[in-house]
Amino acid sequence: MFEKIKLKNLVDLRAGIGFPNKYQGNKNGNIPFYKVGDISREFQKGNFYIDDADNYVTDEILTDLKGKLFEEGTIIFAKVGEALKLNRRIILTKKAMIDNNIFGIKSNNSRLNNKYLFYFLLQYDLGNICKTGAVPSVNQSDIYSISIPLPSTSEEQQEIVDVLDAASEIIRLRTACIESAQSLIPALFLEMFGDMTKNTNNYELFKIKDLGKVTTGSTPSSKKENMFGGTIPFITPADLESGQDEYGRYVTQEGAQNSRIVRAGSSLVCCIGATIGKVDKAIVDSCFNQQINAIEWNEGINDIFGLYLFRQIAPLIRNKASHTTLPILNKGNFENIIIPKPPKPKQDLFAEKAQEIEAYIKSQQAELDNAKAMFQSLLHHSFTGELTRHKFGGDANG
Repeated sequence: MFEKIKLKNLVDLRAGIGFPNKYQGNKNGNIPFYKVGDISREFQKGNFYIDDADNYVTDEILTDLKGKLFEEGTIIFAKVGEALKLNRRIILTKKAMIDNNIFGIKSNNSRLNNKYLFYFLLQYDLGNICKTGAVPSVNQSDIYSISIPLPSTSEEQQEIVDVLDAASEIIRLRTACIESAQSLIPALFLEMFGDMTKNTNNYELFKIKDLGKVTTGSTPSSKKENMFGGTIPFITPADLESGQDEYGRYVTQEGAQNSRIVRAGSSLVCCIGATIGKVDKAIVDSCFNQQINAIEWNEGINDIFGLYLFRQIAPLIRNKASHTTLPILNKGNFENIIIPKPPKPKQDLFAEKAQEIEAYIKSQQAELDNAKAMFQSLLHHSFTGELTRHKFGGDANG
């Protein structure tokens, strides 16, 4: 049976301090200073440890801060804001300082394995105890009040940690594999075609409108019935480069008639707002909103080549936009952008190789999803006694 003990009796817990604005971006110190963004960045990579930061502390900054260091092994997590609800926890690999929006927690009792504490907190939803005002938050007493189920022996805690370590390492390796594979296609494009923004290979130049049909999207009226809820994707900038095959909204056939639809394979480019230059392709015949221009390429441009061409020249697209409060690149200016056109056989060869890499990435993503599902299942069973009952016995319902 797992005994439940409040964290107050097992851990040290405190928040960090504010980082002076005048030192933002400092990379010269030896002591990392972590913010919520650092936690999110590493966690999204599948990492449970952190050793790099956007800001470092020098002796001068340390004098200004007058804050205490957090020891290696400390578990850090956001204590305020939406990041609090995302259950992102990271372990420090070296002495560091942390922001005042972050809590640092570490076991101070021999009864509690610190890595066991980490995995418990990873599966514990702080949203259950956070204050849900204008900004969700938790305080020190909220954390101290949490009860953690402890096995009767340190060996059983370590067994749980070992199993979860092995499962999490699979996730980290799969994630790293996908990241490496994703970098291959841009590298292949650069190797085959050079820098297309500078046309380093001196390909023949054309206006976009001479290489395909450009269409600006539109949104069906929400005042009309039967516009949304169908099977045709309605793509917005948030869907671009998401890596997902599912979209936030879908339209009906009637909705499509009140929007703009392009064929599968068309390139979709955001041309308004902060995400101007984001690019993706229509996987199936799709509709899209007015922030996006679509290009249905003619026979001289391979669809896959066209997609990666726009990904490489995204900075050029951003530079062509008007520099106002809301950056915008209208259809006329967009379709008059001049781009290089390599020989079609070379485009087709690139597309063939890119598709092979994309298929590999897709298979690895499926394996990653399975690994994450397995890890979550193991987490769920770890703190009930079910995971180790076969080896240590005891009541799984304890």
